[in-house]
Amino acid sequence: MKKTRNIKRKKHDQIVNDYDKIKSRHLEKLANKILKDEEKRDNLRSKNINGDFWNKF
Repeated sequence: MKKTRNIKRKKHDQIVNDYDKIKSRHLEKLANKILKDEEKRDNLRSKNINGDFWNKF
């Protein structure tokens, strides 16, 4: 039982000690995701739709 206790404590200590590094990595991932989505959205907005496209529905 004691061995699992040490593993949990080690994991907790690792998270607490490296919090700033983990947080910055997470924020960087989010920023990259937002930029990719923004590029896709801008790319789609730049494309024109023909006027007769809507008449097909």
